[in-house]
Amino acid sequence: MQITKLAFSVLALGATNSFAALVWTVGDSTVAGRQAPELWSNSGSSGTTTFVQEGNGPTNLLPGNPASPANNQEADDDFYFAGNYANQVDGGTVYSTVGIVAATEVGVERAVTGGDTTNRFHFNFDGSHTATDVFTVSFAMLDLNDNNTGTGQYDFAISVNGIAMGNVSHTAGTIGTQFTSNAFTLADVNGTAGANDDNYVQLISDNVGSSSRWSNFDYIQMDVAGVPEPSSTGLALLSIAGLSLIRRRK
Repeated sequence: MQITKLAFSVLALGATNSFAALVWTVGDSTVAGRQAPELWSNSGSSGTTTFVQEGNGPTNLLPGNPASPANNQEADDDFYFAGNYANQVDGGTVYSTVGIVAATEVGVERAVTGGDTTNRFHFNFDGSHTATDVFTVSFAMLDLNDNNTGTGQYDFAISVNGIAMGNVSHTAGTIGTQFTSNAFTLADVNGTAGANDDNYVQLISDNVGSSSRWSNFDYIQMDVAGVPEPSSTGLALLSIAGLSLIRRRK
């Protein structure tokens, strides 16, 4: 019995490492700087999109256009992955969802400015997710400029399906820093795995400073936390404990 307990203890000791899996991304967090075009991935599919010059505002309302061209100042605030967006799940003001989007958009706004402060990223949760999955949203900015001074600040409010998921502040000192939202489950954001829901991440920037302020995105992504992964040391100890248990039974 004592050796059996040891085996379970060693198993717990070994399960000290964990990993996260990428749900979707626009831009590549593993490569520094902006690529042309930029990679995207979503639920096992991948392709490229182009970061284009943002419009001059004002921010457009939901649902946006799921087929914006990859031309400067012609992409709206809403970027869509290919999917079926039949159901509104955000609980806010009623809007007409776009339905089926056959292809992931070829263009996405590259920056926030004083006149264009909102970006939304629409996606479906695929059927592989469970009620216990824990998600986060992350993003990073390439630069920050206010009247060409290289200083200033942008405050971002992060939400998923209209549910607040935290606030972060971007300054010259956080260029290249990964900002991460609060963790959430499907239930927290009215999400359903495999459903034709219009799920979206929204980033709203508060322009604290002059109207001549801008900051470019490096990437935006969503991750799901993984299950504990046994460490190599723990697995080795577990093997030793197993051998000891076999010998004890003999």
